Amino acid sequence: MEIRKLTSFDGTEAEAWYQARHAGATADRHAALVTARDTELRSLAANDTNPNRHREAWGAWEGDTCVGGMLVEWARQENMHRASIDIAVPAPNRRRGVGAALWDTGSQVAAATGRTTVSGEVHVPRGASLETWPGGRFALARGFVSGLAEDRLVLDLPVPEQILEIHDQPVSGYRVHSWHGPMPAEWLPALAALTSEMEADVPTGELDVEAANWDAERVGTNQQRLSSIGYALVTAVVTTDDGEPAGYTQMIVESDGVHVHQDDTYIRRAHRGHRLGGLAKAHNLRELVTRHPRTRHVHTWTAETNDAMQAINERFGFRPVETSHTMESSLS
Repeated sequence: MEIRKLTSFDGTEAEAWYQARHAGATADRHAALVTARDTELRSLAANDTNPNRHREAWGAWEGDTCVGGMLVEWARQENMHRASIDIAVPAPNRRRGVGAALWDTGSQVAAATGRTTVSGEVHVPRGASLETWPGGRFALARGFVSGLAEDRLVLDLPVPEQILEIHDQPVSGYRVHSWHGPMPAEWLPALAALTSEMEADVPTGELDVEAANWDAERVGTNQQRLSSIGYALVTAVVTTDDGEPAGYTQMIVESDGVHVHQDDTYIRRAHRGHRLGGLAKAHNLRELVTRHPRTRHVHTWTAETNDAMQAINERFGFRPVETSHTMESSLS
């Protein structure tokens, strides 16, 4: 078995790497959200233009067959002590040392860059536990602990119209503004301020992580990059009638046109209690199905302790299918 880094992203080797990774990441899971092939490979090919994260793809190979895939990533602007390692091994190739070999390489790569903390995600279906699920056992055996547990929830589309009507009602003193794709430049400062506040406000459990600080240039660059590698953005911003930003929500549509990542939803504290979270979500869901009629599943992650967002998600019909653990370990 050979562990090697992927250096070409448009040939048979890249296809084999992606298929192995996809098979391992989706095995025995319901509607698993895995980055679509074209988007993943475009993102890796454009790694040098990514101002936020460095990403590397590694594979375990037996001849021309890829028996397991790995992503090693680290931030370029904050959390410079952290790296993330995501290993996926197809079920037929497990218990043969494939994951262990990838982990050994990934941890060495991360340590060589000066990272001292490594994280990874383990998605445990309902009814299982970290101790019984293959990914959980693998992480626990290597000293990882769960620093944050979130419910992964799935909303099947289309949402019944009667549910949308309940929430997509005008709220006195507020307006909703929508965009498909990158937002106009004049709105980027407002979204940057809201995004930075959300980063500081969202529960992070016991993770050793600092909130990112976003400015207009960084937000605009990120939106342009996401669009260029195949994602579609659907964004709603709520403001007061006087134009003060009160909150926002954003969905990211995979290039397969089927799966949707419910990204951020945030309402400023001074504006909470006016049903703005539900209004923003309902408005954005209408835009989503109009622009992308093939979409079938919206995925979101909500901390178990985030009672307000859990309640909103339940009202729209999101249902929990897994517990997503952000696992953390020290490399020192």
